[in-house]
Amino acid sequence: MSTTSPVFCYVCNEEMVLDETLEHHLVYEHKPRELAKQLVAEWEAEELGEAV
Repeated sequence: MSTTSPVFCYVCNEEMVLDETLEHHLVYEHKPRELAKQLVAEWEAEELGEAV
């Protein structure tokens, strides 16, 4: 019997309920501006070598 790992949201740092997909969580729990800020922060960290 195998188990599945819980899905983790990198924006709010929380595990989601078992029947919720990451896409659904991001669309309905986070504002577009919040998601954009997270993407920019990750890009800057990768490109400029800064910590997130």
